[in-house]
Amino acid sequence: MKKLKIVFKDKSRITYTIKDWVPWEPYFANHSKADIASAVLQQYPIKNHEPIVLV
Repeated sequence: MKKLKIVFKDKSRITYTIKDWVPWEPYFANHSKADIASAVLQQYPIKNHEPIVLV
């Protein structure tokens, strides 16, 4: 399982929970990069995977 956490410049946020076999890129592409303050992709289990900072 993966979680994609996006925080926007207006301080709103959204979290997607994605199964391992589903690509995360379409979820990230749905949002304008100009409006994103930060985006982090976390693969689970957390102890085995470091978070990936996308923005």
